[in-house]
Amino acid sequence: MIFGGIATAQVPIDPGQGVLSRQTVATAIAGQPLGVAHVRIPLAFSEPAGTSPRRLVADDDGRVLYQVSRELQIEGRLARQVDPAGGPLLGGGRLFRRLGDLVREIGNDPPSETVAHDIFFLFTGDAPIRLRLSSPDAAGRTELMITPVRQVPQEAGRVGWARSPAYDAALTQWWSVYCHSMMDQMQRGDYPPLIESYLIAMLSGRLGLPLPAGFLPGSGAEEASMVSTLKLIAATDSVRTAIFRHTAVAGAEPPMPADRPLPESPRWGPGGSLAGLKGGLAGAAFTDQPEPEIEPLATRVPPECFYIRYGSFQNYLWFLDLSQEYGGDLSRMATVRGINDGSAKRMEDQLSLKTNQLSRMMGDSVIADQAIVGRDLFLSDGASLGVIFLARNGFLLKTSLSNDRTSLASARPDVTLTTETIEGREVSLLSSIDNRVRSFLIADGDFILVCNNREMVKRFIEVGRSGDSLGNTPEFRLARRLMPTSRDDTIFGYFSKEMMRGLLSPAYLIEMRRRLQSAADMALLRMARLASEAEGAPLWQLEELSASGHLPPDFGRRADGSGVIVIGDDLLDSMRGRAGTLLPIADVRVDAVTEEESVWYRQIAEYYSTRWREIDPIMFGLKRSSVPDAPGLERLEAHGEIAPLVPEKYGKIARQLGAPTRVKIEFAPDDIVAGQAHVVSDQLGGSIPPHHLFAAIKDTVPPHPDQFNGILKTYGALQSVPGYLGAWPFPGLIDRLPLGLGRGQPVGPGLSRLIGGLYRYQGGGFSIVSFQSDVMMASLPFLSAVEGDDDAQVRLRVGNLSGSQLETWVNSQLYAQAAKSSRGGADLLALLTHQWNVPPDTAADVAETILGGRLQDPLGGRYELAGLTGIAEASGGGVGADDRLSLRWRSTAWGDGGWSDSAPPEYRAPVLTWFRGGRANLTQYADRLVVDAVVDLQRLPAAGGR
Repeated sequence: MIFGGIATAQVPIDPGQGVLSRQTVATAIAGQPLGVAHVRIPLAFSEPAGTSPRRLVADDDGRVLYQVSRELQIEGRLARQVDPAGGPLLGGGRLFRRLGDLVREIGNDPPSETVAHDIFFLFTGDAPIRLRLSSPDAAGRTELMITPVRQVPQEAGRVGWARSPAYDAALTQWWSVYCHSMMDQMQRGDYPPLIESYLIAMLSGRLGLPLPAGFLPGSGAEEASMVSTLKLIAATDSVRTAIFRHTAVAGAEPPMPADRPLPESPRWGPGGSLAGLKGGLAGAAFTDQPEPEIEPLATRVPPECFYIRYGSFQNYLWFLDLSQEYGGDLSRMATVRGINDGSAKRMEDQLSLKTNQLSRMMGDSVIADQAIVGRDLFLSDGASLGVIFLARNGFLLKTSLSNDRTSLASARPDVTLTTETIEGREVSLLSSIDNRVRSFLIADGDFILVCNNREMVKRFIEVGRSGDSLGNTPEFRLARRLMPTSRDDTIFGYFSKEMMRGLLSPAYLIEMRRRLQSAADMALLRMARLASEAEGAPLWQLEELSASGHLPPDFGRRADGSGVIVIGDDLLDSMRGRAGTLLPIADVRVDAVTEEESVWYRQIAEYYSTRWREIDPIMFGLKRSSVPDAPGLERLEAHGEIAPLVPEKYGKIARQLGAPTRVKIEFAPDDIVAGQAHVVSDQLGGSIPPHHLFAAIKDTVPPHPDQFNGILKTYGALQSVPGYLGAWPFPGLIDRLPLGLGRGQPVGPGLSRLIGGLYRYQGGGFSIVSFQSDVMMASLPFLSAVEGDDDAQVRLRVGNLSGSQLETWVNSQLYAQAAKSSRGGADLLALLTHQWNVPPDTAADVAETILGGRLQDPLGGRYELAGLTGIAEASGGGVGADDRLSLRWRSTAWGDGGWSDSAPPEYRAPVLTWFRGGRANLTQYADRLVVDAVVDLQRLPAAGGR
């Protein structure tokens, strides 16, 4: 019996015998479209689970397909050596079970031992197969000859074989292990699991096998909610994967016709009131204040656009340099993903706006102000955005930009430079057929817009004529009262309610789903061709691939009439262009929808109409400065607001916070992490007055997360944490515990010991608990409730981790996560080379075309082949059986010892290279939410970069 892809000693290894033979056993059953085979290779000596290399098989004819291996394991170390004669396991496994049950009761898992390797694979044809083993079996053999068993012929007049019970049983066993392996690979990888999903969907349809539980969500979409729409707007991996899987599953119903009108938008409310907004400013209504200063740039931005202003060209260069220190992707400051979609560079290339050394020198004298504006931030799917400039010399700036565009059009035959007429104005368009270049340029006096969509050009012209701009909306003028231009922010951002309502409009959301469907189609077609080629019968046409089962029925039929077209080796959407640079949504007309789309969107509209009628504008500012007496450090002060705010729709979280207060808890100076919150609570059967909850930990190496598995482990782990948890003024929560559990045994002045070894201190209005009384008592002299300079409900402080013990712990945890993703990337390349015989030197390129981004090692290394034979032949396109067996993908960051989740001494997680401490406050007023944060960062050496 197999559970989760692992056979254990809880059932006989050989049914009915409870023994494991040393002899390698291989079986194969021919079938249509593919046969199925199983090879079991026992070990002479058991090995710790997970320590032996994965076993593979190969043949010279390339008939071995879709192979998967597993370790056959037993629990416990009581039978270290497998009996060479194939004798019975000690106690038939009963003793192991009883010991294992006992150990599990106290929270410790028994070690597992590998006693054999199982290899399952499919194959073509019915001729004998000469298999080569990646490692010798127990008898020293490296080759096996298998003669497939032919099944009985079909009834007269039908071609092929009837599926025998033996074939179905073998196929079911292979499928169980194969699906387990693919799902496990998905968990390790830090990329959209499209390749694994395709393999499961395609093989399920061709072989009539059930999909794994949870593989295909019932409706193809989550229940309407704010979270589900945010996931769609952000095009998260989970949304991409769900749409891809529905597209890939064979037997899908033909698409419905687009014969329904566009559904209505949500019934939005009137918006938050501005007239009485006080925002905690001592009762002074904003309407009583003078009109704020509005920067000229904002008066040319359409209200439905977001607005990220740099203020000056030097501020833009600072941001650009900071981004380039981390490979052009600021997210790498926190963590390195397993895939780099190159969206920032792709948008730069599309708009054809590049910063060179000359522009760095001259830019500040030509550009007075600039901002990024747009309708959305779908950077991986074709965003609708651009850059607006306020020039000091409009003629000079336009001439410089025009010269760059002319040079690019002359240098690239695939790029054309034309002039279009939009709203009666001549507009320059630099473009390519696949939308990799799509750049409109229009000047209106000293205002110059460069963008990638026609609709934004149209609105830029209209705003210039009407004056109905973002800068003239009441909400933006409120934003400039709250965050005036005199703050001199390095970066100022504003996301209007009109922009966010636009994202939730029927045309936007429905088109977003359609373009994800388009990206899924292109990825499916690429993989279907790879799969057919690997099986020895390369197919190219859609009809052939659908007929063979490599593509689902009715593939490519879409309600909007678009489809996949082939140009050389590239694939394009006939309506939207190339994946990654699809036509911006702002330029896509959605006039009719299918019944399914209509029903889906009406659910979303109803949700927002009844539960989220107000969209709150969001603003933020980022200011940089030097850190006093700290050369090389830079301080970033961030301020963000949601205003006007309607807090009721945020639910329980908003209701848990008490009133804004200047009272805060002062902690001990050696508390490296400390947090506090002013809360209200009605728990434990009575009304509790507002109080401050706080917690802190000292500089230490906290327990490993694995130590919190199981009740006893968790208890022991908590005992080792040098920290404390408290409340002021004490709310009496502990005193309300039943049976007097909160009173404990007095052991000193104000100190008592509770059941389980927990200590509690009461005094001065404080109630504090800790497992370590000495840590708590040493901190008491420093704890106090004082009045600060600002209002807040939540305050967080993290000290400088550099050189601390906590840094070591954080570094090890971040390394373990990155190492898992690193292994997932290497395994994906191995998947391509071993499942589809993709030449190793092209595997990374193939993965990129399918996933829409380049695989990158989260540990900072480089993926390479560890096998030493066959590399020259692989580069030439010929990979033999011995070559395939020797190929091992690894990362250069793993070192000579191979993959490990333990951080080497030289490793530093990305965030720890620059983070030098920070603090943050959150304040929720009745009509606005404010977040303030200060972070000190160490800039990378100018010559170093990343």
